[in-house]
Amino acid sequence: MSQSLTKLMTDDITTLFVTDRDGNILLANDFTAMTLGITLNELLNSNVYDLVASEIYDTSATIETLKSEKNSEVTLTTQAGYHIQSKSTPIFYPDGTMHLVVTKSEPLTQEEFEELSSNERTQPEKAEEQVEIATSVIAESNEMKKIIRVCKQVASYNSRILLLGESGVGKEVIANFIHRHSQVADDKFVAVNCAAIPESLFESEFFGYEKGTFTGAEKSKPGLIENADGGTLFLDEISEMPLELQAKLLRVLETMTVRRVGGMNEMPVAFRLISASNQNMFELVEQGKFRRDLYYRINAIPVTIPPLRKRKKDILALANYFLDSFNQKYEANVTLSKQHLHHLMSSDWLGNARELKNYIEYVVVTAELPILLQESLVDESIGESDELQALADVYDYPDFIDYVEKIYFQQNLQKNQWNISKTAEDSNVSRPFVYKKIRELELERNDTV
Repeated sequence: MSQSLTKLMTDDITTLFVTDRDGNILLANDFTAMTLGITLNELLNSNVYDLVASEIYDTSATIETLKSEKNSEVTLTTQAGYHIQSKSTPIFYPDGTMHLVVTKSEPLTQEEFEELSSNERTQPEKAEEQVEIATSVIAESNEMKKIIRVCKQVASYNSRILLLGESGVGKEVIANFIHRHSQVADDKFVAVNCAAIPESLFESEFFGYEKGTFTGAEKSKPGLIENADGGTLFLDEISEMPLELQAKLLRVLETMTVRRVGGMNEMPVAFRLISASNQNMFELVEQGKFRRDLYYRINAIPVTIPPLRKRKKDILALANYFLDSFNQKYEANVTLSKQHLHHLMSSDWLGNARELKNYIEYVVVTAELPILLQESLVDESIGESDELQALADVYDYPDFIDYVEKIYFQQNLQKNQWNISKTAEDSNVSRPFVYKKIRELELERNDTV
């Protein structure tokens, strides 16, 4: 590795690369330009498709993400002779349409590059990685607190649970919560989105197949049900399962055995089943689109998760959770303005937590871009009274006071580097009062380096 590259790495310069949805480069740095063998000015006036066509590098994670709208990762070689491991992440507008692609790259030694390239040639193609979800449930509203209490209570039993609610309300998060509090918490949690599986592949994906069953079946493969043996099987959007497969799933649940496609033997399985749907399941049953007998099999304990617009207290809690996550992910230190806060509390969030997560990621990623990307999302005329009114509409008096006090003391403690005496003096209160508030409000020191 060259001395200049080593110096750049030890100086901790982030290799950041941002494009719009057409591949035009919006943001880059000298490090990225150097590895490509061009100037920063040339890079900022380029398009990723042109860079690959000009053989400045041989492949592009950015292009993969632009095409698939999913995370991608490639190893590449640039015309300057650098080997790079490149990872791209799509950034979506709050309405779900793709806006930006953020790419981070890490230079590789020759040995690392050869090892990665060898692995890519010899390993079978990996299944698409699951979208990252929160493993802890954010519950500030009374509605969600009740749901958490119920889920925690039933988790220790093997009853089949049906989670209902609009798309994006967090059904998989709740399912994961139940699994982690169940007797099979140490085993696998197999999540399946039934809406994402082509109908022609349902049977082989769910039940697996034996070697030679069809062309290309060079070896036997266990199905998703078999993989969940001993753990939890989560069937999201189960209402999208074809009727023929519903009958076969019903038999599995009745006998707790599974037979692979092309196989002769019934194999015993034991798993915890959690199902979910954003549809009115009873209406689907009445319309003949979902089997009545299967519906009653999976619906021992129904849990309906209300939409985010009906549990406003969770909006701020979720927004802060996502903000912390994305600040850490993108090595940023973005805070929400009063305009953002007003937007949070006044929006309906029809896409629920998924839309909210997209919005917060958008805010973090676009905060430092040298163009006005957010001007359509916030109203600059929003004042402090509007911000407080938005909060007052959501919180009762004690919670409202706690929220304001937490912001006040957190900011003052941070400003005074957690000097209790100075904070007490500036706040015109006693030192014991400050210590009391630190305990009551669960304030934590968060020094930035």
